[in-house]
Amino acid sequence: MSEATVRGVLVVNIKGAIDIPDTDGLFAGATDAYVKVKLDGAKIAKTFVVQDSLNPVWNQRFYTLINHIGSSLTFEVIDDDLGKNDAVGTHEINFREFVENGEAFSGELPLTLDGDDRGSLDIEMHYQPFNRDSRVEQTPSIPGCYFKVREGCKVTLYQDAEHTTQPGHENFCNALGDPYEPSGCWRRVHEALVTATKFIFITGWSVFTEITLVRGDDVEDTRTLGEILKDKAAEGVSVNIMIWDEYDDLIPSLVGTHDTATAEYFEESEVIVKRCKRGATKEGVAGDSFARLCYTHHQKSIIVDAPAVSEEDERLRIIAFVGGLDLTNGRYDTPEHPIFSTLCDKHVADFYQNCAAVRPECGPREPWHDIHCLVEGVVAHDVLRNFQERWSKEDDGGQDLPSFDDEEFNLEGDVYEGDDSWNVQFLRSITNHSCNFTLVDRMHKLKCERKEKIEDSIHTGYIHQVRRSQNFLYIENQYFLGSAHVWEDDSKPMKAVNLVAIELVKNIVEAIREGAHHSIYVIIPMYPEGDPASMAVQEILHWQTCTMRMMYKLIAREIEEAGLEDTHPTDFLSFYCIATRGDEFPEDLAEPESDVEILLREKARFPIYVHSKMMICDDEYIIVGSANINQRSMSGRRDTEMAVGCYQPNFLWTEEDGLPKGDVGAFRKSLWLEHMGEWCEEYDNPGSIECMRKVNEVARSNWEKFVAEEMEEPMCGHLVSYPVTVEQDGTVGPLEGFENFPDTEAPVLGGKSAMLVEKLTT
Repeated sequence: MSEATVRGVLVVNIKGAIDIPDTDGLFAGATDAYVKVKLDGAKIAKTFVVQDSLNPVWNQRFYTLINHIGSSLTFEVIDDDLGKNDAVGTHEINFREFVENGEAFSGELPLTLDGDDRGSLDIEMHYQPFNRDSRVEQTPSIPGCYFKVREGCKVTLYQDAEHTTQPGHENFCNALGDPYEPSGCWRRVHEALVTATKFIFITGWSVFTEITLVRGDDVEDTRTLGEILKDKAAEGVSVNIMIWDEYDDLIPSLVGTHDTATAEYFEESEVIVKRCKRGATKEGVAGDSFARLCYTHHQKSIIVDAPAVSEEDERLRIIAFVGGLDLTNGRYDTPEHPIFSTLCDKHVADFYQNCAAVRPECGPREPWHDIHCLVEGVVAHDVLRNFQERWSKEDDGGQDLPSFDDEEFNLEGDVYEGDDSWNVQFLRSITNHSCNFTLVDRMHKLKCERKEKIEDSIHTGYIHQVRRSQNFLYIENQYFLGSAHVWEDDSKPMKAVNLVAIELVKNIVEAIREGAHHSIYVIIPMYPEGDPASMAVQEILHWQTCTMRMMYKLIAREIEEAGLEDTHPTDFLSFYCIATRGDEFPEDLAEPESDVEILLREKARFPIYVHSKMMICDDEYIIVGSANINQRSMSGRRDTEMAVGCYQPNFLWTEEDGLPKGDVGAFRKSLWLEHMGEWCEEYDNPGSIECMRKVNEVARSNWEKFVAEEMEEPMCGHLVSYPVTVEQDGTVGPLEGFENFPDTEAPVLGGKSAMLVEKLTT
């Protein structure tokens, strides 16, 4: 890729088409037309379908985020047929020339097909550029979303299912200046469930009834999740659960969601469970089957009533948990991430290992790192609305949700007015196949493509916050791939064109051009869940490698053009994973038998699975949710997702004061303390090159300790460098001696499959 990308917003109003031909034939009515807009081959907009018209009118306006080479902008008019859609006509524009011209366009574009005239398309179009100067004008609120920003909220951030104060937390404070005290997520979830008096609503990719939320010798309530929910329903609490209906009625379970077992467990109880199929993205049996097999309901939320906190208002409140943690097996973990020592107590009934074939009584378990949050205030009502909109789509009659009246519930939501109050915006990836949109005055915020209504505000939120970032970005995510439209790879999947990766690079490129520094830290799993040598995992790793190569090539080119002799691409962008080595072996632990068990017992090491879906911007803004950085989560049309974007208005980045010292920054520091084992003063300024180099130094040292034949000294925390080399020119390759991941035969760089559908792995 030799050209710089065009970054900004393209505003297009597709008004109508004039005198297009009839492609439906004599007895099938007139053309059912819609318009698809592509930039560099990647779809950036699509209209709804106008039935039976040779002069269709859309008047549909698009505000499209772009970060593309911009060589070709194509308008395609298409006839929507039940089988193969017919091309009606196209018009192609040199988009870069249009941008450089700087003028808006309004008029008709002649349509052609194979040299023949095919009518015309009436449009209006203008381009709004974005650069670093534009950041000053951007507010944290994400524009154009179905849900508004809610002010005066409260947010509690959680790392891992259980967490307590660690040595080092005394080095930083929360927004009020008090010593930072982490909270235990599942302990708080347990409290919320057992104290609920009216309703408990749960959405999950997986909900497993046999887990216990609180563990340890001091725990009094040893009931399983299923027992708690049954007991609450028997007390008269309305307990409603929506879980993804895996395709296990036709083929054996591939990912172990327990959906069938969970539904059967509650059959004779007052708990109502809905197994939700992922609705079709295309009409017909084939479209429905493809969606069910390839896409999931991935949202994770718990919504309950809670006691009033105000003496003036004794009505019940509504609170909600949102994030990456499913209420299922294997998720309970602590910042220590043990792999053997808890197999005979805290994990004796909750062994989980999806990356290595070992017995539960032998281990190691698969350690799990995740991010979750609790939101209180009006935004919790938006999370509730999401549940109601989805439930109404699934309800087949007779199972209505309870009503909420303002005499019993505070439907306006509590307003938290302290200096540490939060503004929060609820975000989603979802279509009308999975929910009934009910906010009539916000319908215009949805995309309407062919016959679908689409909300993709999570992707919009990520791009908005990346563009606002002045100093640094810190990402933890289960996957990291996209922006395929700017890859150099000839086999690039043009369905994986989310803008996150290229937007991150653009921040760095623009900073270098201004003589500034911008740091981006990305923590991902060492490899996706499953056998790392399997076809699907290898293909995901291949897409991830392609994404990294694109990013590092662009950064390296900018470093060279700027003449920065003493800097390296990893001074601006670095990828990491987390891992653990060394643990105590309980006396009752079974002796290893298989070659894999013997090897893993001898090495006493294993990657920690990163399941987080989080981004922190300049220590002022945080996105937490269920969405991965891939096309499945960001599209809006594939997996259903949810997230919250949160910031404290009294703690924002300013040029005069620099990074704010609010709760977002304190949470980032707590995460770094877990990952790096101790606190260093460089970590107070994550946007500096000194901090990036210090983090890289710790990660490289930990990697050497992790892969050493014998463990001579313990790792300092868990952070390790991602096992690739990055050359000065941006070339990405495997580490010498580690072409495969440790203790596996799986290539680090992955490989493309000739059999899998790209939509499955992107």
